[in-house]
Amino acid sequence: MLLTDTLALCYIRHMGTSTTLTIRLDSSIKDAARSRAERLGISLSTLVENDLRRFINGHPIIIDDDSFVPSALLQADIEAADAEYARGETVSVPADQIGTYLDHLTKADS
Repeated sequence: MLLTDTLALCYIRHMGTSTTLTIRLDSSIKDAARSRAERLGISLSTLVENDLRRFINGHPIIIDDDSFVPSALLQADIEAADAEYARGETVSVPADQIGTYLDHLTKADS
């Protein structure tokens, strides 16, 4: 679930029995989440409960790791592409002309 600085939240609390859920996470993540939730006027408990309700009701859950680290092979390819660009060995072709450009390359190879 993406949260912006404005939040439209429909929250209906079931007046039944509540329980405690304990999770372990990095303190910096907790602090940042708590700070953002406070700016939105909600608690972390409300945030987590809302996401769990959405999960229960079949809404998609997006798992995303912002700390993506490319594999050694991908990193090598990125570095090779950057070097080609720095040497001026790349070509920029407008999207509406890519077919013509590729056809030209295919004919040149024949």
